[in-house]
Amino acid sequence: MAPLYIFYNGPYTNAFNSGRFSFYGVSGTPTVKMDGTPSSYTPSTYPTAIANRLAVPCHVAIETEFTGDSTGGTATFLITAEEDLGTTGTIKVWSVVIQDSVTATGTGWGGYTGKELMWLPVAWPLGTGGQVVSFTGPYPRTVELSGDYTLDPARHLYDDLRVVTWVQLATGSKQVLNANYRLLSDPEGIEGSAPGSLALHAGPNPCDGQFTVTATLPEGLTGTVSVFDITGRMVESFPAGNGTGVSVLNTGLYFVRMVTSDGQTAGARIAVVR
Repeated sequence: MAPLYIFYNGPYTNAFNSGRFSFYGVSGTPTVKMDGTPSSYTPSTYPTAIANRLAVPCHVAIETEFTGDSTGGTATFLITAEEDLGTTGTIKVWSVVIQDSVTATGTGWGGYTGKELMWLPVAWPLGTGGQVVSFTGPYPRTVELSGDYTLDPARHLYDDLRVVTWVQLATGSKQVLNANYRLLSDPEGIEGSAPGSLALHAGPNPCDGQFTVTATLPEGLTGTVSVFDITGRMVESFPAGNGTGVSVLNTGLYFVRMVTSDGQTAGARIAVVR
């Protein structure tokens, strides 16, 4: 799920919000969109709409990296089509930094006055209209996008900021092909860990093909680390340890997996861009 709260007027009206209203051709609130199509403005119907979407296979992967601080920075996006998507028309990628925990005080809020609001757009590194992407074989195929964004530290509490990124058909059904939802303040590198003191980290992320894998193992255990490309082909394998350098040739997403001598596993993902 990648939620957004779009105001048509009031204190949080902005160019991004206006662009979304124009995209859908609506001019009033409340309007609910679930996967790009109208849904009943009845929360009890949302679980069914979500379940229906989750039943549809997804063949688009989204990786995001935001480098900066409370005043702004640069965002990098890796969008991977794992196979021919079989779609016609334009595909776009949108990304927006959103503010949580905003109390609606002052004038202009209407019926929302006094309420705590979530998911309010405050910055959009790919512009108000998103950016067009296209994929041609062979697959998988990865496209890189980037953009800058600016924040106001006096208005936007950094720890309350999240990022929504989604890939969507810009014409026809306006189907959402996939979405990514994350904290803006997530540290560089994507890492996974298993219970206890077992952990695996790969970074910097994204990288230019040179990265380091660091494994933490409980006392008395050994392990093997393997690196796979997005097709599942193993490109590296080595004993788990502290600070092992890895070099890969091709751009795209890579998956790092560690298996310990007692069968525990930990994983990480890393994006290679040039």
